Amino acid sequence: MLQRTHVLLSLVLGVILILSAASGLVLSGNTLVEHLRAAPSQGETVAVVAERIARQLPGIERIERAPSGELRVTFSTATDSEVVLVDPASAAVLAPYQPSALLAWVRDLHRELLLGSAGRWLSGLSALALLLLALTGSWLLARRLGGWRQLLLPINPGQGLTHWHSVAARWALPGLLILASSGLYLAASSQGWISDGQDADLAYPEASYAAPAAELGSLSALRHLELNDLRELEFPSDSQTANYYSVRTATGEGFVNASSGQWISYQPHGFARRLYETFYELHTGAHSPLWSLILAATSLACLFLSGSGLLAWWRRQRLARLLPDNVPAAQAETILLVGSQGGSTWAYARQLHSQLVASGMRVHSASMNQLQPSYPQAKRLLILTATYGDGQAPDSARAFLARLEHCQLNSDVQVAVLGFGDAQFQHFCGYAEQVQQQLQQRGLQALLPLQKIDRGDLGELNGWAQRLGQALGLDLHFTPVRNAVALQQLQLLSKEVYGEHSDAPAAILRFAVRAAQPSWWRPAVRFAPGDLLGISPGSGQAPRYYSIASSDEDDALEICVRKQHQGRCSSLLHGLQVGDCVEGFIQPHPDFRPSAGQHPLILVGAGTGLAPLIGFVRKNATQRPLHLYWGGRNAQSDFLYEDELSEYLADGRLTHLGLAFSQGADGLYVQDRLRQDASALQGLFAQGAQVLVCGSKDMAAGVRAVLETLLAQRGSSVDDLRLQGRYREDVY
Repeated sequence: MLQRTHVLLSLVLGVILILSAASGLVLSGNTLVEHLRAAPSQGETVAVVAERIARQLPGIERIERAPSGELRVTFSTATDSEVVLVDPASAAVLAPYQPSALLAWVRDLHRELLLGSAGRWLSGLSALALLLLALTGSWLLARRLGGWRQLLLPINPGQGLTHWHSVAARWALPGLLILASSGLYLAASSQGWISDGQDADLAYPEASYAAPAAELGSLSALRHLELNDLRELEFPSDSQTANYYSVRTATGEGFVNASSGQWISYQPHGFARRLYETFYELHTGAHSPLWSLILAATSLACLFLSGSGLLAWWRRQRLARLLPDNVPAAQAETILLVGSQGGSTWAYARQLHSQLVASGMRVHSASMNQLQPSYPQAKRLLILTATYGDGQAPDSARAFLARLEHCQLNSDVQVAVLGFGDAQFQHFCGYAEQVQQQLQQRGLQALLPLQKIDRGDLGELNGWAQRLGQALGLDLHFTPVRNAVALQQLQLLSKEVYGEHSDAPAAILRFAVRAAQPSWWRPAVRFAPGDLLGISPGSGQAPRYYSIASSDEDDALEICVRKQHQGRCSSLLHGLQVGDCVEGFIQPHPDFRPSAGQHPLILVGAGTGLAPLIGFVRKNATQRPLHLYWGGRNAQSDFLYEDELSEYLADGRLTHLGLAFSQGADGLYVQDRLRQDASALQGLFAQGAQVLVCGSKDMAAGVRAVLETLLAQRGSSVDDLRLQGRYREDVY
């Protein structure tokens, strides 16, 4: 219900919210500029500054101080009155004061949508909608992350609009709540529903004060009033007859005897006025440059959230069109959830969805991350999920297990899990196994046992489809799915071979990259260190993935490949000569990236696992503390990137290099080097270090064992670091 409310409000009032956010961004940005442009008052009093200005500008009538600190002075001339901006320190005239017609238009757009009184109603409605969106959005985000406490923790790295929508929402949520609440209050006060306290009558002095006027600088009331507290100082109307000054401050207003300098009367702001001033400040940032900056960032976030939310809704609608008769989750008898990394799993899911719908079933299909709290009419739950890497969840299923803990499924719901993976990995379909175990622990009845599909084998797929069809009394089958990845033409620019005469040489390969079918609308090929290059060893065979060491800014795609015994793909790549071409595709790998900031980085790798790590070192232009531990076979023949690493040590991009060679005199492995530097590593963990590990699964297991021992001394673990986004692996 809350999700539908969230989406409905976004759709109905999306345009108004976008206009309000855009105009709010302009206004808060202008307020920030005014703050930066205004000269500091340096704690001076109203008496001193007013006397200074009065000497420079005869005929002064009024001094107004904007909340930003800008001083506007009105003075009379022989023919008219003028308003100028004045420097409080020198009383020098800075420029004539000319209110911006454009800003006035933007302000009217923000307050009333250029529609007068009716527009104020709509603005108030948009503020209410924003408040409801922030509240429902916070509930949805907490549910997605696994609880309210998770809102305070870092969001796991990811990609796509949904991820960045969540990240922006989490950071902008406090500001959005404040903007919405204050905007709703100001809209209500503008309609007279709430008193703003500005209608309180201030009694003007009844007596005449005809004694000679004293010097401004001597007036006691003004000498004890700081300039920062001043809002307006109005001078006596007749300079020859001492009368009184009208004074309006941040906390009240009153009158000051121009002769004695004492308060004739002073009326502090009441509760309603103070409340109004508070909400006005919260909504505008008028008195604080920092808060105006935060409001500008919040307005920008609101624009992004509006745009990304509408685009995500459009994509869901498009998916719904691709899935005919995708009924709402609450009405479906068959729930089909999909965990897909590259899109092929979704392709098979659409085939299954269409066949089930054609048989008359009410089917709801969605990603695994969209698991609902309940499915009141569900009779069966079908899960098709890929496994990313060696047992990891794909992006679209990363939140599934956490959400499953809070999902209320009927005990009679039957489940079937179909896993997609690569049998070359130790944890083949490891994530599908985790899902199956969790469903079993919930006591749900198995419709079919877990089925693992190796590299999209069509025979295995149709075997599972046949068994599912028998259980449901249907005829089900799958047809081949064409790989939809965009292939790139790779031309070899250079090849550097290490250990050429050994049984397993390694080669650094650099390719020129161009799209196979370039067009004006096709974006440029983008990649970064840590992304993956997929190469197929032959037609119909599953691709092999290699970590990329370079970025698209380097004008070359670089990988490091060790030749494996009977390895068709590695043999293919090692056999290339400069100028030869091969096709491949790039797969983003956002889970294996250094986090932002200046916390230390600990990079651990072995063999060709050095490739993405060297890429991270290359990009360390800010000289972030970076500690690289790498293990190779032989220092004389297998020291990859030796000269380059020496260069980075010299220029500061690399802080420390810990080497281990298994065939050296000491016979060390990289985990041995970590043990030797245990004390230094403890210090890095205390500074919030992040660890990235790349290499074989056996090496990674050894590294984890060493780190577990070190972290246990701190009352922590590798799993704790993983949850914090401080431990990431790319293993094979």
